[in-house]
Amino acid sequence: MTTHSFVLGGTRQVYHVEGRGPVMIAHSGGPGVEYTYLRSAKLEEHFTMVYVEPIGTGDSQPFPEGATYVDTYVDHLHSIVERLDVPQVYLLGHSHGGVVAQRFAVRHPGRVAGLALYSSTPVTDPDFWAAARAEAAAYPVHFPYVDEAMTVAAAFGSETASMREVLPIYFADYWGRRAEFEPLRDGLRTWTVEFDSKEVDYRPDLPSITAPTVVLTGRHDFICGPRWARMLHEGIAGSRLVILEHSGHFAQIEEPEAFLEAVTWLLGARFEHEVRATFRRGDSEGVLRLARAEIDRARAAGEPAGEVEGLYATARVALRGGDLGRAEQLAREALDVAVRSLDPRLEERPRHVLAAVARMSGDYPVARERYLASIALNEALGQPEQVNSESYNLAVVELKMGHLDRARELLAQCRERVFREGRLSFVPYLGVAAAAMATAEGDHAGAARMIGFTDGAYAAVGQVPDPDDAEELAHARTAALTALGEEKFAGEYAAGAALDAAEALKGV
Repeated sequence: MTTHSFVLGGTRQVYHVEGRGPVMIAHSGGPGVEYTYLRSAKLEEHFTMVYVEPIGTGDSQPFPEGATYVDTYVDHLHSIVERLDVPQVYLLGHSHGGVVAQRFAVRHPGRVAGLALYSSTPVTDPDFWAAARAEAAAYPVHFPYVDEAMTVAAAFGSETASMREVLPIYFADYWGRRAEFEPLRDGLRTWTVEFDSKEVDYRPDLPSITAPTVVLTGRHDFICGPRWARMLHEGIAGSRLVILEHSGHFAQIEEPEAFLEAVTWLLGARFEHEVRATFRRGDSEGVLRLARAEIDRARAAGEPAGEVEGLYATARVALRGGDLGRAEQLAREALDVAVRSLDPRLEERPRHVLAAVARMSGDYPVARERYLASIALNEALGQPEQVNSESYNLAVVELKMGHLDRARELLAQCRERVFREGRLSFVPYLGVAAAAMATAEGDHAGAARMIGFTDGAYAAVGQVPDPDDAEELAHARTAALTALGEEKFAGEYAAGAALDAAEALKGV
């Protein structure tokens, strides 16, 4: 491992480099905790890892006078990125380091290839700290047979307690695996760093993060657990949420293989992010070029996830072109790869295409069966965004089968989730559903308004409809034009285009 340093604003900044592949910078937590616990030989097989000695720790001294809780660290991180002389880097931020990584991605979006926000939070307000204290106070209840558990819980509330005294509370089961974790407790070094304020709230900024992002935490993380991870996931469009069931705050030690899989997912996510953006721009040839390259790469590397994603992208192009037979063939090929991998998460995308093929071919009973199976799979995988998407698709199928009440029920649930959780990228799809519902009810003027709104909603996010949704819009447009005539259709269309989302979709 090579060590590098430079001076910024009177503070020596040190970082260490080891590994091969694209650059990933790892920023440890605390603040004030030494970087060494975050080192991963396994990650070094996939990335050129850059381990930051955060300011105020190790040889990165002296601590800058007037340093702020996040932005001073971001300034130093940016200086490291500049000295690495690469256009983009992946960032792995743990705990407070994840807060720094979020802020960096907001301030320097063009420099971020991907984010791993690990046991972190977007907000450190009084509610956050109160929740941590409450979880710490409840710690002895989980380990009634361990006398030291009460001492550890009490130490968390003390301003003079050392990290060694409180560290067991950060693990899912420190006492059952004490021999594994004791070396970290004995060897971890920390430094006291002081700030005027430790309160931040970056939730409003999360939608501006566009880099591929994985959010991961331990089920038993008492301070940055699932509640805070879900805030990050729901705020960052397209992010992946991973809850590690047998971990606390140190999943890279508690569940190292699952941790490795979650972080290296970013390598495939880079392709996924690019190919989806290309597809939504309507560039089918661009999608095929990207997909062929990814399939070749993944097969050579023995990575089923990349192969499935490439086949899925190719199948969607076939759907867009109306070649349903080819789309089904590619989706079944992708599903075979997914099943052989024994990773049920890889089945989600090909199963979605198979359901869409049945829907577009008019075989609604089969489409209904496939969407229900897809919803069940995504519920089991803990993927609420996909549950919402497939529930929307199921609603359209129920509509086609004449089950208007069931379709309304499903769409109302989708709308409620979209507006409650701020998933505004899904608004155009609700517009499609509203147009389809109006057409089924014979309200062609309402359908024309919803088509106007939906066309504008897609344009606002720089996307074109997915093939099955484009088909629904085309059907509604034809029916409305036939019923209303061009002049009246144009008037209703313009009225719909002027509506905002809440007003347009209030009846959905």
